[in-house]
Amino acid sequence: MNNPGVYEIEMVKNTFRDLIYDPQLGGGVFEDRAVKAIIPGGVSAPWFGPELLDLPLGQDEVGEKGSMLGSGSVVVLDETTCVVRAAWRITKFFSRESCGQCTPCREGSGWIERAMYRLEHGGGRMEDMDLLLDLCDNIAPGLSWPPQQTTICVLGSSIPSSVHSAIKMFPDDFKAHVLHGGCPHD
Repeated sequence: MNNPGVYEIEMVKNTFRDLIYDPQLGGGVFEDRAVKAIIPGGVSAPWFGPELLDLPLGQDEVGEKGSMLGSGSVVVLDETTCVVRAAWRITKFFSRESCGQCTPCREGSGWIERAMYRLEHGGGRMEDMDLLLDLCDNIAPGLSWPPQQTTICVLGSSIPSSVHSAIKMFPDDFKAHVLHGGCPHD
């Protein structure tokens, strides 16, 4: 956004579009780029596409569409964003943050991070997308929202959101990483 920052706005009466484009708030996307995706409530929230820009910023409204407002941290990914890199970095964060107590989080986060790293850095295979979805499903069975709790804390069940969202929304971006031998944006 042109004006990144912390904003206090009235729930439900404002939309993602208001938050992102209002000159008194986000002020639009940098260099007038198109919105590719929105992470509505921090990196553990499932992503939305630009078709939901007019969705009211309300817990119920966002929840009905399969995500959450969570921490209130709205992340805008523009058309130049490498979603594979974004999902890998989010996964890397979660893998680092795992305390190691619960197997799905400790093992699953590492496996997902390594597969995402491989895709981003030139060693990806077409079957990695199915592998990643299978790993995500093992950490949060059903890959639904809200996720099934398989770990003591919510960190484990938060790991799959970014990878699952990115693969489901942008499968061609993942395929391009495999065909190009790494990120085609570099």
